[in-house]
Amino acid sequence: MMRSTLREIVAKVSVDAKQELENHPSCGYDKQFILPKRSCWKSSSLEDSSDTGKLANMAGTNGFYRPRSALARAFYEKQRNDRHLQELDQNEWYRVDSTRLSPELRQKFVQLHSDEETKEFLSTSIDKSSWVWTQIWYLLAKAVLKHFWSITDINGWLGRGSMFVLSEAQARLLLHSAKTAGNAAETLVDVGAGDGEVSRRFANLYSIKYATEISGSMRKALSNKGYTLLDTEEWWREQQFDCVCMLNLLDRCSKPKTMLKQARAALAPGGVLMLALVLPYKPYVEVTPDHKPEERLPIQGENFEEQLSSFVEFMGECGFQLSSWTRTPYLCEGDFAQAYYWLDDSVYVFTPKPIESHT
Repeated sequence: MMRSTLREIVAKVSVDAKQELENHPSCGYDKQFILPKRSCWKSSSLEDSSDTGKLANMAGTNGFYRPRSALARAFYEKQRNDRHLQELDQNEWYRVDSTRLSPELRQKFVQLHSDEETKEFLSTSIDKSSWVWTQIWYLLAKAVLKHFWSITDINGWLGRGSMFVLSEAQARLLLHSAKTAGNAAETLVDVGAGDGEVSRRFANLYSIKYATEISGSMRKALSNKGYTLLDTEEWWREQQFDCVCMLNLLDRCSKPKTMLKQARAALAPGGVLMLALVLPYKPYVEVTPDHKPEERLPIQGENFEEQLSSFVEFMGECGFQLSSWTRTPYLCEGDFAQAYYWLDDSVYVFTPKPIESHT
């Protein structure tokens, strides 16, 4: 009886994991964190894992080992996926094709690499993904709670799906290249901060840190991490900030153009906007019925570099000038199926253009 129940649970976990991989595994902002770019990955990951009889009959065919039990198959698929991750060239996360960039963009590009803090995040993600019963609990809890809560609230309550964009050293390098850095008098606000894990890694460059977030469970996490919470609608009216962070927010919010106007109004003299955007641009809004934004960014292009150039041009029209930028992975903790996921992220430091006076 116990063995039968275990098989049913693992089969359910395997099906849920496959669905999450093929759609959007709901890591914080419900993005589609992709597998390494090998055409066979999605089709081979947990393939037909719910059909226990079919897989059992395939055991030993074509010279490949196929474990028979549901639990053994789940471990087998995870080990296979994680072996692909071990073989991955992580330098690809940070590379750009400079031949597709303008001279200005080439000049302001900051080359990053996987540093110790990045490797520590990946190592922790690998360890957590091996906590079998914890991962099973996450998936079962999500299966129940998704009928009542948003994915963001669920992840905040479970304390799962933490993300990583920049280490402290990487943020310092990007800000230094923009000829700005934190000091004892400066303030930072992270707009749409989630659980605060992304900005926490470099927020200590500023002496005072604020945040906005609509999710109740995430707001509690932010408060515990020392952020002063501001009203999500009026934050930009209350005071000005030396650094406004909008990290992977513009493709998750309904009115990104309005958010950029608010950010410009909230910047103190000499302040900077640190902004991250996943490319290719595929907006997904959790809170709207059709998951589409009310305002869509006019980003054009067929590849990373073309879309990046289009976005920087749009930001110029919004009153911002580019100081520095980079390409980096948007990393997310993994699950029962794979140790971690990522998206191609572009990160920028912008400053406001001087307001032209008409005399």
